[in-house]
Amino acid sequence: MIDPEKQQLTLRIAEEKIVTVILRKDEQSLKKVEKEINALWEKWNLIHPGRTKTELLAMMVFQYAKMYHDVADKSRKREAELSGFIKEYEGKMDEILLDV
Repeated sequence: MIDPEKQQLTLRIAEEKIVTVILRKDEQSLKKVEKEINALWEKWNLIHPGRTKTELLAMMVFQYAKMYHDVADKSRKREAELSGFIKEYEGKMDEILLDV
């Protein structure tokens, strides 16, 4: 059965063709990611002309993984801060409401 919410998408990443199935709503976001990766690929090809394709891809994967983990760590810390704030806020609201 065909899912109307999904579609096949062909991307070119680092001179490689990648065919995948995506949610239609994600197409523009993934095209932007494709463009950003390829811009980095071209830049690093110029900066590191002696590197193999595998070395460049390994360097890029490392950078993206590092950025992902940095953002995930910040997100977890922020979530913990917000959770603490909510608990404190709810506690103060309980005090106000119960003291009336």
